[in-house]
Amino acid sequence: MRLTTVIFPALLALAGAPQALAAVTMHVSSTLQDRTTQMDVTLADSYMAVDTSQGRVIYDFKTHRRFAVNTAAKEYVEYSLFDTLGFRVVEMQNRVGLQGMLAAAKIDVPVMNMAVQENELSLLNGAPGAIDEKVEGGTRSYSIGGVKLAAWSDAGAKVAAGDAAQFARFMRYAEGGHPQLLDKLAKGGVIPAHISLFISGDRTARLDISAVRTVEPQAYDLKGYQREMSTSGLDALFDRIVAMKPAQVTAFRAQYPCDSGADFNEPHALDAILGQLECSLSTGAPMSLTEEQKEAVKASPTVGLLLAAINPTKGNEIEGAVKTLVALRVQAPRKAYVLKIFEANHRARMKQLKEAERLFTEVLQVNPVLVGAYKDLGDVLLMQYDSPRAWRSWDTGRRLAQGFANFEAVNKFEAGMVAQHPEYF
Repeated sequence: MRLTTVIFPALLALAGAPQALAAVTMHVSSTLQDRTTQMDVTLADSYMAVDTSQGRVIYDFKTHRRFAVNTAAKEYVEYSLFDTLGFRVVEMQNRVGLQGMLAAAKIDVPVMNMAVQENELSLLNGAPGAIDEKVEGGTRSYSIGGVKLAAWSDAGAKVAAGDAAQFARFMRYAEGGHPQLLDKLAKGGVIPAHISLFISGDRTARLDISAVRTVEPQAYDLKGYQREMSTSGLDALFDRIVAMKPAQVTAFRAQYPCDSGADFNEPHALDAILGQLECSLSTGAPMSLTEEQKEAVKASPTVGLLLAAINPTKGNEIEGAVKTLVALRVQAPRKAYVLKIFEANHRARMKQLKEAERLFTEVLQVNPVLVGAYKDLGDVLLMQYDSPRAWRSWDTGRRLAQGFANFEAVNKFEAGMVAQHPEYF
């Protein structure tokens, strides 16, 4: 069972991992409409974990990793901690952009309330709003701009400041909540016995928190558990490579050496130039051609078609470029799959995302060390809101070739999240 849809982290307390400085355990019953989830939560200094009936997941804040554990099968899958916040950042941008487009088009739709969006995504967009706090009957209610967002009880368990901050981080990942209100929760020194979050659609998420205890920290480890190994599709690619040790990665890459060919004359010119492109996208090294090869490339009509199809100058030329790339496959008997990289990127621009994903998968099944394809595939997966596999794709590419220039945008995105949203990390 692959626990990609489990949204709650979980405890795996076994011997052998670095010790936490403190730990708090509690039971949380979370109800949204007619669905209730029971959670046993552990908050430590460097990790956060929860047990549910669906399995166990560990959030490790030191390594920025998340482990979804299938306890029955003794297996786990490793994910990036960035995929949760990364999705929310992109989703917030999408919602703000959509609202702007609707307003520009003068379409009569209800205005999106930003405080509501911030409450759902646990992410602030722009300047903080003014919080209105009301206390009545032992309950504190909070609203921004007249919109009620949350309420929690005065009653609860008093905890150390660091533990209260960790509880607020649990809320960010597992339940949501407006970032300004979670900041208040983090500084309050109390884990409330009851919390209500008011979300869109007149829905209320209610949390009942009990059995809060400060305990001796327990170590966690994955010894005794194996990585889950898929047998097909993208996950099979990711699972195989992420399980490799550095020496195994080196040996694996050596199984797919650059194979560009030296004959740049027709009818071999297209295969030769595609081999050069493949090598560059696998190693990050720039293409290197002799003067004689450059002249042969200039004289090749098929290479001319390729170069024009790779870089169409106008948006309305993309569909024609795709047709050209498909037609060129028969003229590249050895390297036709490389053409699919460029076709996939064009199809992504045409919003044919599933087709683009399929093409990238086919490419990587032929050459699984084609590092640049993992970057583009991750972009396509994120466009489909599949942030866990988007980061798995990017992490796989970076594991194969550290420092690969194509991933610089991803590296900056992650660094920006850590700098701008330290409360998540």
